[in-house]
Amino acid sequence: MASRVRRFIAWGKNPENARNVAKMVTGVTFFSLALYSMKRVIPGHVGIIEDRTGNIRPYIYDDSQLVIAIPFWHKIINVRLIPVKKRFIREYKTKDGKDVEVRFLCRLQPKVHWVPEIYLKFGKDYGRGFLEQEAAIDIEEVIKKYTFKELVEGSEEFQDQVAEEIATRINDACVFHKIVIAKEETVVAFLDPEVPVE
Repeated sequence: MASRVRRFIAWGKNPENARNVAKMVTGVTFFSLALYSMKRVIPGHVGIIEDRTGNIRPYIYDDSQLVIAIPFWHKIINVRLIPVKKRFIREYKTKDGKDVEVRFLCRLQPKVHWVPEIYLKFGKDYGRGFLEQEAAIDIEEVIKKYTFKELVEGSEEFQDQVAEEIATRINDACVFHKIVIAKEETVVAFLDPEVPVE
């Protein structure tokens, strides 16, 4: 064993061998970094590149592209383009101070050219971010105009009218934030939070 170690040390002292090892380490490192810098966008998504400081490149990459990014500095963010169905359930105060549970179901899709701005505002899960930041405000504004009895026990026609008002306000917010909402698939329901759902 000791003779092998001595032979290896003697082999390493040879300048030609040291140069060959340096070339090998440099080549392996370079090609490893080159392979690691190639990122692929997931099918059905678009990709954007974000660096460690939070800055985003002004380019959008589709799912047929191979993206070159600086390893350890850039990361690729895949944003889903296929319409995503989101459910939003929250309690709000009515005009008479009672709590009413609002269940909101919709289908959202980003406009492709605005994906970087949508990501900066709402994050990768833009649907959830939009509903929590924007839709919650619109729903609250509408709900506080009506009483608990009107919303929960009112006629179906009246409930549809309030639901349409909420859907219209959220549709306007979607237009402003460059998100497409399937208005015909939007469902709004008003429930008593004290009564268990069967």
